[in-house]
Amino acid sequence: MKRVLINDVNAVDQVITSLKNKEIIAYPTDTIYGIGTDANNDKGIQKINDLKQRTGPMTIIIHKLEDISNNIVINPILEEQMLKIVHNGDTCIVRYTENFISNLIVNQGKVGFRIPQHAFLNVLLSNYGNPITSTSVNTSGTPPLNDPDLIEKEFGSEIDLLLDAGILQNNNPSKIYVFENDTISQIR
Repeated sequence: MKRVLINDVNAVDQVITSLKNKEIIAYPTDTIYGIGTDANNDKGIQKINDLKQRTGPMTIIIHKLEDISNNIVINPILEEQMLKIVHNGDTCIVRYTENFISNLIVNQGKVGFRIPQHAFLNVLLSNYGNPITSTSVNTSGTPPLNDPDLIEKEFGSEIDLLLDAGILQNNNPSKIYVFENDTISQIR
């Protein structure tokens, strides 16, 4: 595993290289450390599921809504509310168009996405240009790890690059909203 400090001048380029090489990265988010890969990297997504000892949908992170607006289906009367939710850094689960991202991270024709508020992630996503999967760094059913040393100790052989921002405080995870027809439900 390669470990890169978040303030390293080459950090963005190193993460982009890892993602283009279909590698697994661990990175700080607005709340906790996340683990991810390119949203179309089936092999990497399966590796993350194996690491977490689970299968299931994963959220994707994007730079701006326009990056996926042609690939999601949203009732026009809910667009303004969705914009408020994503600009708070929270997650929206919406219907999507086929062949947009890996089928391994979607559920029942829906995908979860959010726009992180984290400054580094905004730069990274702007430069990378593709969605990245985002799920907590932990084995399913255990608390997320927020200490880069513990992440390296437990998952160092499974993660290709760890973006080190120091120990993160145990912040609450983002809120999650499901969009269905003309309704919005908060599920977390």
